[in-house]
Formats: sequence, structure tokens, C-alpha cells
Amino acid sequence: MPIVQFHLVADQYPEEAVAALLEAASFFYVQALYPTVSPPPLERVRAFVTSVPAHRWATAGRLVSDGGAAAPWFTCIALEGRPTEQLQALAAGFTDLVERHLGCDRSLIRGTVMPVAPALWSIGGVPASEARASEASLRAG
Repeated sequence: MPIVQFHLVADQYPEEAVAALLEAASFFYVQALYPTVSPPPLERVRAFVTSVPAHRWATAGRLVSDGGAAAPWFTCIALEGRPTEQLQALAAGFTDLVERHLGCDRSLIRGTVMPVAPALWSIGGVPASEARASEASLRAG
């Protein structure tokens, strides 16, 4: 269920840099959430960008189109029950990736890690609480 969304000001970063960010974020995310699974389930990861026009993004009360800072923001989702340290490591890791790939001032990057109850997360139309139980019994069986 690893999903990360990067909210970026449109046309502020080279396409190659954004593509590299998405690929690096995908591998980072799956390795962070599934450190003991080999191979890690990369097929579960979704990473995407929401581009916001400069005239629709304000940082510190100033539109980017009028000189405001293009300050990236990310959101990622993790199932409830993961250790706080792991969630904090996700936030730090995504911040590192944005800084590295987009060349942003680290102090401007913001992010949110959002825990979601397994009963409220859908995997193929089935709550993760059920899908996870099925997976566990298949591994045991």
C-alpha cells in the first residue's frame, strides 16, 4: 500500500529530475516498509506528482508567480501500527530525496506521513485487514 504524492509547483524542475525522484522514491519506500522481504514488493508502490501552477501556489503568503518560494510538499500513506521511528524515517527519507533530486532548500520542504487503519484501506476492493489476513494464511499454508 505504499503511496507517495509529491506536490510541486509546475515547470519549476527539470522533467528528468522529477522522473528520477519518482523512481528513487519508489525503491526507498518499498525498502523502508518491507526491509526483511526479498524481493521487496515493488509492484505495491505508487509514486506520483501533483503539479500546481505557480499562480495557484503561495508560500509564506506570496504566490510563486510573484516571487514566492517553490516549497515542495509530500504526503505518504502507511498502514496504522507501524513504529513511530519507521514513520519518521519515511519523512526524513522523502525529504532527502526531494532535496537531492530537485535541488530544493531542505528548510522549505514539508511532508506528512498519514497512518491509515487497515479496515479503511482498499486493496483490489478488499479491506487491507482482510487482504493482509489472506496473505498471512497463504504464507503459512
